[in-house]
Order: sequence, then structure tokens, then C-alpha cells
Amino acid sequence: MAFAGHVLRGSSGKDLLDVLEGKLNSKLSQGGPRKMWLDDIKSWTGLDSYEKIKNLANDRKSWMICSIVSLLIQKKTANDDDTVCTVPY
Repeated sequence: MAFAGHVLRGSSGKDLLDVLEGKLNSKLSQGGPRKMWLDDIKSWTGLDSYEKIKNLANDRKSWMICSIVSLLIQKKTANDDDTVCTVPY
């Protein structure tokens, strides 16, 4: 989650943010849809939209708190999908 915060804020470079947002010119391969990293971030944070995740990542303190809480909950209950973070945005 820490690396995700850097990518979402754009501090790791524009290329990684473009990859995350799907702004690439390439052909889609055949088969079912692949699981995206953003889907993992959504499940870890409990947020349902990219906009909410991006706003949370821009507030470093809230992002770190969310990351720590998410990590602790994942260690405690590996199979639970509870909402971890709530954002007043």
C-alpha cells in the first residue's frame, strides 16, 4: 500500500500512473478480464471508486493510517473482506 500511495500521488513518475489508470496504447489479449492492482487496493481500503482512493492517497497521513489498519486487519483475518477505511469525501 505504501508504493500505491506514491504511484497515486504521481511522485513515482507519470509512467506508473499512466499504467495504473490504463492510459496505454496496446491490444487486449484474449481471455477473461485480468485482476487489476486497483481492484486489490479497492478491497484493501474498502473504497469503491478510483477518485476516493486518489483523494485518500493525496492526504499522506490518512493514507498511512489506512495502510497500517489494512495491514493489521489482513494479518488478523486473512479471509475477511471488511471495509477498512472510510473517507469523508
